Amino acid sequence: MKLIQLLTTITAAIFFATGAISEDAKSPEWLFVHTAPTAEMTSNTTLVIPVTRDIFAFTDRPNRQYGYLNAHEWVSAWDESESAGFKADPPNAVLTWVDGDDVKDAEVLIINATVGDYGKTIAYEVKLEAGGLLAANLSSCSLFVDGHVLAPRPHWHPDGTFRFSRSMNAE
Repeated sequence: MKLIQLLTTITAAIFFATGAISEDAKSPEWLFVHTAPTAEMTSNTTLVIPVTRDIFAFTDRPNRQYGYLNAHEWVSAWDESESAGFKADPPNAVLTWVDGDDVKDAEVLIINATVGDYGKTIAYEVKLEAGGLLAANLSSCSLFVDGHVLAPRPHWHPDGTFRFSRSMNAE
C-alpha cells in the first residue's frame, strides 16, 4: 500500500512540475495601456486618441516584462498579414474617462486601429459591448487593452519582447 502511495505522489509531482515548466515556456501575453488627456468619438464606431506618450505594454508573471510602443509599432498589431494578431482576433478593452467628478467606463471591442496625423493620433474602430453611445469629447482617457500573445515583429527582440522592453525580474 505504501508503494502505491509513493508512486502516486511521485506521479503527481512530475505531472505538476511538468505543467509549471510548460507554463513558463509559453510566449508572454502582453497587456497594453494608451493614455491621453483627451479623446474624441468622431462617429458611433470611431474613437480618436492623441498619442501624447508611447503606448505602455507589460506582461504578467512569470515573465514580468514591460515596454513602450510608438503609434506605428502599436498599430502594427492589426496588420492583416498577422494570423495571430489583433486583426484575426480583435481585443477587448475598457475605456475610462473623467466626466466632472465621476470616472466613467465602457467596454469596447477594437476592430481596427490606424495611425493619423503623422503618428500623433490613433483612430480606433470600436464596437461598444453594452451598446449605447459615448460622449463626443472625453477627458483624462485611458484605454486598457486585453492581453494577447503576439507574433514577434521586426522592431521586437528575437525573443518576442519589445524593442524598449525591460525586465521586472530581480537580477
